[in-house]
This record gives sequence, structure tokens and C-alpha cells, in this order.
Amino acid sequence: MTDSQVVNPARFLGRADAYAAARPGYPAALGAWLQEAGLLSGGVADIGAGTGRFTALLLSGGARVAAVEPNPEMRAHLETSLEGAVRAGGLSVHAGTSEATGLPDASAGLITAAQAAHWFDPARTVPEFRRVLRPGGRVLLVWNDWRAADSPFNRAYGEVVRAFTGDDPLRTRVLEDELPQHLPGGFTRHTFTHGHPLTREGLRALATSVSYLPNHGDETYPALERALDSAFDRHAQGGGVTLAYQTQAFLGRLD
Repeated sequence: MTDSQVVNPARFLGRADAYAAARPGYPAALGAWLQEAGLLSGGVADIGAGTGRFTALLLSGGARVAAVEPNPEMRAHLETSLEGAVRAGGLSVHAGTSEATGLPDASAGLITAAQAAHWFDPARTVPEFRRVLRPGGRVLLVWNDWRAADSPFNRAYGEVVRAFTGDDPLRTRVLEDELPQHLPGGFTRHTFTHGHPLTREGLRALATSVSYLPNHGDETYPALERALDSAFDRHAQGGGVTLAYQTQAFLGRLD
């Protein structure tokens, strides 16, 4: 087991409730595109599935999904929230990583990773994905990226984040020049936009769901909460704010 497999899941321990409650979903247009392209008909392995946000989109498109998640708290949320799909046989849930999924050989026509691939070691992950994919199978890497969208509230939220993380770029996705390491057979990029409405409590939960900001119990959390509340109060309309997102999807092959 590599250091990344040990450390990365641990970064989210104690954050699963906030993650499930406050992280954005994915635009319906992305799900429609996956269906229209025929990508959901051959079985899907959803790696780093978290609490099941993207897994739910795959299931709604008729996919049969094997969800792999190393974090036990997030995996428990996934199993509970999508219990009906598990009972119906459309979803199986597995403890595993991108480097050791535990899935059978040639068992998926599509492998997906939403908000997760920046944690993967491509040197170890690509061989595992080749084993799990059927001949001709493809890989889809997806990110919801609020930094790629512009709005007054996005700028205000960004100021809060920078105040608690500094000016160094935060690794929340694979950089584009590194994508060929993950998708060595080439890839195409598809972009979608959507908004994520948030109450005051929802905004606080969103911030505590990410690994790079203080969590409840941390010494700096009260200051984070005050900064979030200030941004919310300046921009709220009708009792809430909306964080704009650009969803980027990279569909590629391994050979």
C-alpha cells in the first residue's frame, strides 16, 4: 500500500457528513451526454466514489455500477443513501483504491473518477484500470471546479479560501499537462456549467467538506466561520447564495 493510499483517505475522516450534505451534484446535461454517447451500457466502475454524488448520476442514467471508495465513513454514506440501488442489484460497493480496486478482470466498459483523480498515482493506477476495463473501454475523469467559473460570490468565497490556505495553487484536480499520464491513449474535453445554491449552514458545511480548510475542532475554525458568514451576508439574496461551477469532463483511453 502506498503513502497516498494511507494518507489521502484519512484527510477526509470526520468530513463525510459535511461532504454528503453540502457538496454540489453534477449537471443533468452531463448525465444526458453519457447516455446519448452509449457510455453507460457496459457496466461502470466508479473509483473514489465518496458519498455517491456521481454514482447517483450514473445510476439515474441506467448504468450498473461498482463503486469503489477507501474512506469507511464515506462508503457508509454511499451505501445508506443508495440502499435501494444496492438492494435492486444495480450497485455494488467495495473498499478499495485506484491502485487496487478489488474488481474482477475486464468487468467494466467505463471507469469514472469524479473529484478524485488528483489523488491517484498514475504509474500504479493505469495498469489497474487496464486490468478492470474491457477491450475498447474508456476512462472518464470529472471535476466540479468553482475556480473556473466567475461570479461576485465566487470571488468572495475565493478570498476566504486564500486567507486560510495562502497563495499556493491548491491541487483539487489533475493539471491539464499531466492528464496524458492518466489517459495515455488520448482524450477529449467536455465542459458543462451549473450553480449550487447554499444556505448559511450549507456554506459552512461546504467549506468543512474540503480537506484543505479547517474543520470543526480546529483552532482556526471559528475564524473561518466568521469569514464565511461575512461573505454570505454581503452576497445573500432570498436567504441564500449560489456558487457557480464549471464541470469539466475528460473522456479518454488508456491505449
